[in-house]
Amino acid sequence: MKFILLTLILNLSVSDQEISAIRESYLLAYLNESNCDHFGEQIVLNTEKSPLVKGYLGCFYFIKSKFETNPIDKFYYFKKGKNLLEAAIHEDPKSIELIFLRYSIQKNLPRFLLYNNTEKDLIFVDENLSKVSDQKTKKFILNCMKLMKK
Repeated sequence: MKFILLTLILNLSVSDQEISAIRESYLLAYLNESNCDHFGEQIVLNTEKSPLVKGYLGCFYFIKSKFETNPIDKFYYFKKGKNLLEAAIHEDPKSIELIFLRYSIQKNLPRFLLYNNTEKDLIFVDENLSKVSDQKTKKFILNCMKLMKK
């Protein structure tokens, strides 16, 4: 019994570290293509395939599209990112972090792409952020929101 409990605790801490690293990379990914590629590598190497990781993978493809010059490639990555992020939200529709990720991506997209739920997503995040029990997640979302308002 102690072995099982220890294994669970170790797995949670590794997963927590991986998600923290992914979050940090997400914040830097839009700055340049190298950061974007590093962000993608971290997600692909992640052993956990939760809806949250799938959502971050979708965000990677959105950001990757920013660095493409070919319009066909841009649209391909946009579509792939949208499908992954929406699938992740469909799997876990009450995930405040996933809804926040969609909000943060859509906030920076041109309106002509017709992918815009920003008002609805922002209201959802504002109303439910107090329900987030994980302090690291809450802090990440709050810090991102502050950065986005600058």
